Amino acid sequence: MASPYEGLLDHAERYLGAVTHGEPPDVGGYNRGFAIGFHRHPEHDMVSAASTGLRFQDLDFQLPEEVVCSARPGQEREAGYLVHVVAELALKDGKGHGHGGGYRNAEPLIPETQISSLAYSVHPQLPEEFNHYNDADGAPVLRFVTLIPMTDPEFRFVLADNDGLQGLMEVWRTNRTDILDLYRRSAV
Repeated sequence: MASPYEGLLDHAERYLGAVTHGEPPDVGGYNRGFAIGFHRHPEHDMVSAASTGLRFQDLDFQLPEEVVCSARPGQEREAGYLVHVVAELALKDGKGHGHGGGYRNAEPLIPETQISSLAYSVHPQLPEEFNHYNDADGAPVLRFVTLIPMTDPEFRFVLADNDGLQGLMEVWRTNRTDILDLYRRSAV
């Protein structure tokens, strides 16, 4: 019997670009339960870090997940760290994240940045088809949860605004904020 994930790498590379390198599950000296692949988009000025293996963990998922964070070229290490943080949270909590919700840290997650919060979302730069991987019969078998990095003022804006993350995305569009730049200033 074929794996329901046969073709998943092709799907990821179709939307994120080819894998340029990776971190094995034991990069930290222990088996963390997932690897991270790094992708370079062929058209957009974008790199992405994507977990691989989280879907095989014994977690409470609505639909098995892998975590993605996209950033500017040269920031793949930082994007990989954010994927690591959120995948580790899933393992610690025993459940997937889904689309919606997020994570807030008291301090910036990455030194020399203002990024302290992450929204769990669909990918804002890619077609809707990227967000779910379907098996050979067309049934969804995996969800990609994209991390949207935010500053603390942006996180508070999302909580206070009736439109939530969509309201912040409108502010980003209006201000032409480069949300892929993990070293950007807050838009609010």
